[in-house]
Amino acid sequence: MPERLLIVLALVVVGIGVYIAYTRYCLWQAAKTAPTDALLTHLKRGVPAILYFTMPSCIPCKTQQVPALNEIAAELGELVQIIRVDVSEDLAAAERWGILSVPTTYILDAHGKPRDVNYGVADADKLKRQLKAVSV
Repeated sequence: MPERLLIVLALVVVGIGVYIAYTRYCLWQAAKTAPTDALLTHLKRGVPAILYFTMPSCIPCKTQQVPALNEIAAELGELVQIIRVDVSEDLAAAERWGILSVPTTYILDAHGKPRDVNYGVADADKLKRQLKAVSV
């Protein structure tokens, strides 16, 4: 029995390590893409942004992610930019940013550099914490 517990624990640790490594790799790739990406041509410098990938058939996007983004927009106003990308209309952008599922949100600092990525729904509090961290 203890051997099984150790195996499960080892698999959990390896899984977490792989997730962290994959997230860092995606941020590294996004940082290479961001300076010349057409999605960010209208980005206001000096203001952090949320790059939000979605598609019309995504129910969690509509029921959870959009309300969280609306809350942030209402609370922060001009202190944040929210850029919505429909992956069904811009598949090339999804490929450039390594999007495998929606919703996915990238947090960009005031210079347009990706600092955080969230796979799946990210609630308003988490997004606010991430924005605060890049606004320092």
